Amino acid sequence: MITKRSIPCVIFSIVLIFLLIDCALAATSGTSGISTKDNSWSCSKEILITENAGKDLQGYPVAIILNSSNFNFSEAKSDGSDLRFSSGDRTLNYWTETWDPENEYALIWLRLQSLSANQTVKVLMRYGNPGAEAVSSGEKTFDFFDDFEGNNLNELDWNAESAGGGLVEVKNGICNVSAPKVHAYDSSMIYSKKSFEINSMFVVKRMKVTTGTDNRGPVLQQGFIDQIDSKKNEIKHETELANERQVDLETINRKQKNNLYDLTDVDVPEGEWYVSGIAWYEENNTRKVSWFKNGVRDPKMDFASNDSVTNIPMHVYLYTASYKDSSKNTGYMAADYVLVRKFIGNEPTVKIISAQEEGKVSSESVYKNNSENSMKNHSEGTSEQSISENNSENISEDNIKYSYKNRSENISKPQNTAESELNSEESASEGVSQAQKKMAPNETSTPERPFSEYDIGTSGIRLSSPYEFDFSDLVNELNSSGIDTIFLSVNSEDVWQYERFVKMAHEKGISVDAMLLEDVNCTKKGTDDLCKKSLDTVLDYNEKSLAPFDGIVIYVNSSTWNGSKENAIDYRALFQIANKEAKENVSISASLPLNYTASQIKEIAPFADFFIIRAYSGENKELNSVSSIVDTVALEMGEIRGTGSRGIIEISVEEGFKDKYSIQQLFTGLADYYSNDSTFLGVSVFNYDTYKGLPQTQQEEKESVIPGFKTLTVILAGLGAFTILKGKRN
Repeated sequence: MITKRSIPCVIFSIVLIFLLIDCALAATSGTSGISTKDNSWSCSKEILITENAGKDLQGYPVAIILNSSNFNFSEAKSDGSDLRFSSGDRTLNYWTETWDPENEYALIWLRLQSLSANQTVKVLMRYGNPGAEAVSSGEKTFDFFDDFEGNNLNELDWNAESAGGGLVEVKNGICNVSAPKVHAYDSSMIYSKKSFEINSMFVVKRMKVTTGTDNRGPVLQQGFIDQIDSKKNEIKHETELANERQVDLETINRKQKNNLYDLTDVDVPEGEWYVSGIAWYEENNTRKVSWFKNGVRDPKMDFASNDSVTNIPMHVYLYTASYKDSSKNTGYMAADYVLVRKFIGNEPTVKIISAQEEGKVSSESVYKNNSENSMKNHSEGTSEQSISENNSENISEDNIKYSYKNRSENISKPQNTAESELNSEESASEGVSQAQKKMAPNETSTPERPFSEYDIGTSGIRLSSPYEFDFSDLVNELNSSGIDTIFLSVNSEDVWQYERFVKMAHEKGISVDAMLLEDVNCTKKGTDDLCKKSLDTVLDYNEKSLAPFDGIVIYVNSSTWNGSKENAIDYRALFQIANKEAKENVSISASLPLNYTASQIKEIAPFADFFIIRAYSGENKELNSVSSIVDTVALEMGEIRGTGSRGIIEISVEEGFKDKYSIQQLFTGLADYYSNDSTFLGVSVFNYDTYKGLPQTQQEEKESVIPGFKTLTVILAGLGAFTILKGKRN
């Protein structure tokens, strides 16, 4: 007979078993966890991207190679403008470098917001929509990008300098850095106003053109530099002679200089485009430089030194000069586009999976720093090298950890087919065997990751002060608990104080939503300026910050409003502004009190991605049971269901909960009750400050073996287990 004290152990055992079942289902569920409601796109594929360098990546562009082995170009628009990429509820930015349907080849750069060390993220690629407009954007994909549109150099991005007869011209989308006259020391250059950290790659699609009678043409340089005048730190490669057959490398670190001459040959005829990339990075505590032609690394240009390679932030620059002997070697470097992207030596690998092939790999794109590996040649070149390999082996997802968020309208629950049920049964038996081997007879300790991220949606926690707790400990506790979202109470008057915390959370794959206006009732007369200013401040922060919030939650303090009045603003207007001004990847949500006017949920719904229902009254009535909460939020959930939106139920620890175990029981009951309700998006706890002080159980207050927030592992494990069990029964 199972006692109350043994329930957590039982739940742990169930979770360990059904983790393997969940992996088996994931391998056969196609686009599980990613919305398929929008029928405008007729085709889709899944992409698995795996980090290999053991580093947490943020804002990292990954090369996606499409060819005849993994993509049917006839199913997409002729220019590829209908491609869309998403991970969970997040639309991902991308840039199409090459789209060649005639030769069935495309190179696309996809920007991942975050990718944790040695983990895999799942991305959905959609296409097949004749009405879709182009959204490819280099500016949104890379740390720096300029394709020189227009007829003037962008003075917000660049500085330009020249000597002698040198000049810089921008015409028809091409920038010419020119040394046009026969003159000693004739030169011109452009350098970025922005500086970049180590682990960056400067890529230029360029062409050498000689205009004088000396066929050696001009000397061309491309690289990183800290100061134009003193050049205390610099990394550059220089090309000269006909067809740029001599390539030199020079590095300077605080006047510690290294010169390497005539290392390799560009071997590209005059007037022909190619892509040149110089990478500056740190690997195994050693600073390195590598050079790439058309995306292929040339090992003859590899250089490593902590003495003559700096790690100080630097600008990028292009430079053209004549020879000092006044030879008639005039000409210019033409640049079609330039970009700076993050770079690590061991790049992530990419596997493209057909959504109809039940988990079989149709191709694999792998970045390799090896000049022996070549890519498909195009007249215009490409900026990175990826290798497409055909194979049909099944992917084992036991070790795959998904870092995307399953929330908002892009969440769909996995559909159990006859085949997936068969695979689940087979995996379950294997899982029992493995679990029995790994666990001692009376072992009750929690594994590092007790369950795979479940498809119930968002797991949230309300946090008031981000710096009150040790960040490393907090993140470890959130990761071990399956928490993927922090709802952070934000004081908009000093919103920039949160940037470091948000950045650290993003680096660990945790989303942070800003909770606004908790202490203001925006329907009261005279509050309009304050409410709108608070929203505008956060929107402005998101536009400028290195670590923008993933979502904006507007905290609604009033249960009614009568429309806009003089010197007052209604909440509907705030949601309209937020919806209009926020970027595409930023969610807008409403935190609602109980007994919120149903008709006004309908008014907000078009402008909100989801709702949070605060299932606590603050009165004498304590909401701490499944029945009391379900009955209390029934009206709000019904109205949200009617609008086709989603809802998160937020419970308060202060509603009479005596210990963490009672909260676990509540979570389990809510998950079971709403297991077949697509409106139920997830759960959140208010608040962490109070929760961490609760004992495990009343009897074990002095001997709790899982202190603090780590106990939430048990709660969410139960939630995941019951969700999977319910789906299995269905």
